[in-house]
Amino acid sequence: MIHWADSVFDSMTLDERIGQLFMIIADPSPQARKKILQNIREQKVGGILFAKGDLQDQAESINFYQENSRIPLWISFDGEWGLSMRLENTPRFPRNMLLGAVTDNQLIYNYGEEVARECRELGVHINFAPVLDVNNNPNNPVIGTRSFGEKPQLVSEKGIAYARGLENTGVMAVGKHFPGHGDTSEDSHKTLPVIPHTQAHLDEVELYPFVQFIQGGFSGIMTGHLLVPALDNSGIPTSLSKKVVDDFLQKKLGFRGLTFTDALVMRGASAGKESICVQALLAGNDILLSPEKPAKEFEAIKKAIQDGTLELKTIEDKCLKILQYKYIAGLNTYKAIQVKGLRQRINSAYSQWLVRKLNNEGMTLLKNAQDIIPIKQLARTKIAVLSLGADDPTAFQSMLDTYVPVEKFQIPRNAPEKTITGVFEQLKKYDLIITGVHSERISDYPALQALAAEKKVIFVFFTSPYSMQSFKRSIAAAYGVVLGYENTVYAQEAAAQLIMGGIPAKGKLPVTVPGLFAYQDGLSTEKVRLSYQEPGEAGLSAGILEKIEPIVREGIKEKAFPGCQVLIAKNGVIVYNRSFGYFDYARTHPVQNTDIYDLASVTKAAATIPAIMKLYDLKKINLQDPLSRYIPELKNTDKDDITIRSALYHQTGLISFLPFYRLAIDEQSYKGPLYSSRRDLTYRTLYDNNTYMRTDFQFKPELVSETPEKGYDLQVARNFYLKNNFSQLILKEIAQSSLKKKNTYLYSDLNFMLLKEVVENVSGRTLDTFLESEFYANLGAGHTLFKPLQRIDTTRIAPTEHDEFLRNQILIGFVDDEAAAFMGGVSGNAGLFSNANDLSKLLQLLLNDGEYGGERYLSRETCQVFTRAKSSISRRGLGFDKPDKEKPHSSPTSDSVPASVYGHTGFTGTCFWVDPDNDLIYIFLSNRVYPSRIQKKLMELNIRTRIQDVIYEAIRKTE
Repeated sequence: MIHWADSVFDSMTLDERIGQLFMIIADPSPQARKKILQNIREQKVGGILFAKGDLQDQAESINFYQENSRIPLWISFDGEWGLSMRLENTPRFPRNMLLGAVTDNQLIYNYGEEVARECRELGVHINFAPVLDVNNNPNNPVIGTRSFGEKPQLVSEKGIAYARGLENTGVMAVGKHFPGHGDTSEDSHKTLPVIPHTQAHLDEVELYPFVQFIQGGFSGIMTGHLLVPALDNSGIPTSLSKKVVDDFLQKKLGFRGLTFTDALVMRGASAGKESICVQALLAGNDILLSPEKPAKEFEAIKKAIQDGTLELKTIEDKCLKILQYKYIAGLNTYKAIQVKGLRQRINSAYSQWLVRKLNNEGMTLLKNAQDIIPIKQLARTKIAVLSLGADDPTAFQSMLDTYVPVEKFQIPRNAPEKTITGVFEQLKKYDLIITGVHSERISDYPALQALAAEKKVIFVFFTSPYSMQSFKRSIAAAYGVVLGYENTVYAQEAAAQLIMGGIPAKGKLPVTVPGLFAYQDGLSTEKVRLSYQEPGEAGLSAGILEKIEPIVREGIKEKAFPGCQVLIAKNGVIVYNRSFGYFDYARTHPVQNTDIYDLASVTKAAATIPAIMKLYDLKKINLQDPLSRYIPELKNTDKDDITIRSALYHQTGLISFLPFYRLAIDEQSYKGPLYSSRRDLTYRTLYDNNTYMRTDFQFKPELVSETPEKGYDLQVARNFYLKNNFSQLILKEIAQSSLKKKNTYLYSDLNFMLLKEVVENVSGRTLDTFLESEFYANLGAGHTLFKPLQRIDTTRIAPTEHDEFLRNQILIGFVDDEAAAFMGGVSGNAGLFSNANDLSKLLQLLLNDGEYGGERYLSRETCQVFTRAKSSISRRGLGFDKPDKEKPHSSPTSDSVPASVYGHTGFTGTCFWVDPDNDLIYIFLSNRVYPSRIQKKLMELNIRTRIQDVIYEAIRKTE
């Protein structure tokens, strides 16, 4: 270090030595380069501070300026909360006030490390952070949320953890604004604030974090433009005071690092008629940050040396000191920034995880009357979400909507009285109103106070803690209060997850909110529902999971399916929830996570099995019970002794399927067979491989109607209704069907159609209403239902198949499976619609052994019986499908999965697999049968199992 610094120093002219003390502010745009280049060439400036702009522009500018400077330049950055403080399209870390609520200082250290990594990628050597100001004045107009909090010990702990992360990763930390800018109601950008405290008070409060910072051996301190009579009563700003900088900071406190002035263009910095830079150097500062006129100040310093005002040795000592620190920063081996791929390297998966993690950990629960948070009893609670100060639906509302369907309302900041009155009138019909406050320029409404007095209201503030004082009356009546600190997407999503129990409440309030909440207030809750996080939160490699997209894109390109949803959850955390492609090949509607698909045979595992489990749990049925005990139509038939267990295992001997639709077709309306293995003018509709159907038949008018007439309520499709007793005809057909050998495995939809009858006859409710009341509604699975057109618009339902044989229409919202369709859309084998997000809630319930959202649905024992059992003669579980470890080539799963996995596939191109060994859920939903069921490429390309392979690779890479 000494050799390089001495060597460079010896080669320098006086102008170059003076220039090293200057750090100027630069606009990174190409248009501004001429002026900065002039400063580099004529004033020989030693460093540049970039103010704002675009990431690539700044990188290219740094390379340009470094190339044109004989001595490597300092590149500094004012990144109190990371690069996003100044640069667009970079990770948006929280401000310090939110970080002050985080109780785990290791995370603050990790944050410092990551900010330093990003700085180094961008060629930055100095970060003007951490802010060590103790914000014990709620009216401070310039520090506020830039501070970690109001207590010196807290500020010191957080600031040092951040600084240590920075410096251990090779970036200089600069604590600011010495001797402390927290307790003032004035802004040093505009005037000279006064800190009127005694020396004893300063020692105990303002100076405490700086003393700890100095004792920690950190590299830089920035002197603030303040008036502190206890340190210097001359009226000189502290940044220009020898008593403060040289005598107190450097000599008394023993700071030996680099001392930076705050920006010398600020109004708080004033040296009268004298050169402000000369006075700053006389005070003891090493680096002159952003003087208003660098060329003029440069000449003033030269003149001060000539007339003896400044000693030449002072300049030389400071220059040599700067060179030594440049060596430490690695500027002796400077390399140009690699601009290609810079944005991707900075916006890493780890940075995204850390941003979300810090927001999660900082969310602060301040009030929780009757333990309203996390919200329970979703089925009994009509919820509205009001966003105050927001023009459009918010990320907060959207995240809440992933947990339970909510009604969304906004009141913009300047909304007319008519709008405000109308919104509050509508809110009266809801049981719970969750109110997000998104602007500090909005205050309490009398109507809101009245609403809070009458209804259950939860407030969430995406603002400074102090702004809650404007809502004192409403807060007093509220059931819950959450502080989100910032109006960012990450803070909004974290607050929503806290309210719903996706993440626990951990944050502690870092300041006092007079009349409302005390310093370190913060209640705790438990995680009870799925959360939505980055893959790293569950220990999965985000880089490996990126391999999923090319597999999906291949499937779409090869027309294996037009679009799909893929969801992965591990350890109770949804780490991947993406939609791809479109509803159809005409690209009429891009698939969204809220859209729903026909689940086909996944219905068996997501509807019929949970219903059977519930009845078993209530001891209303036993697995060894014969189906005929609950289905009278089976009595005195060869199916009299078929048990529930054998139906679940598909070991009843029932044939695979029956063409129930033929019961409705008038066989007198056509001549010859209904189908043929050859295509001709009569048999023109391809139904399956080598099977062509005729369409010149008629339906029996006594069974089929084009309108919902009295007695014809079973809707099969648009303009297609069946007589109400048709389901009884189907049941009779099953009872009279031929039976194969019992106690052998043969997969049959008929088994689950009979299990549906068991559920309905035992519970006294239809299968769909039983499931809605016992599971779906309370789970918040509002998009999981039979007959979806009763509740969901067709624009949100993926088309399943263009049925040219029976229904002569594109099926949207009507079940594709003919057996389920002719049961009126509700059957035990098919008929359920859902999206991946909703389905994950039910599957997590099973992984949790029957519990979800802090409420128990099934006993642990029942869950274990049904999810662990396996047939002795096939790969099947109790209703669930399982891997075939003996015949991997015929297994429905990847070879990577353990034997404990259970799940199911669906004809329409759906599947889910639950892995209790790895606490893992994998869901794939598509409409691969659109427009025709003959499309088999989904299976031929092994899309679903290849995605599953990637998931297990992502797990292995992090073990």
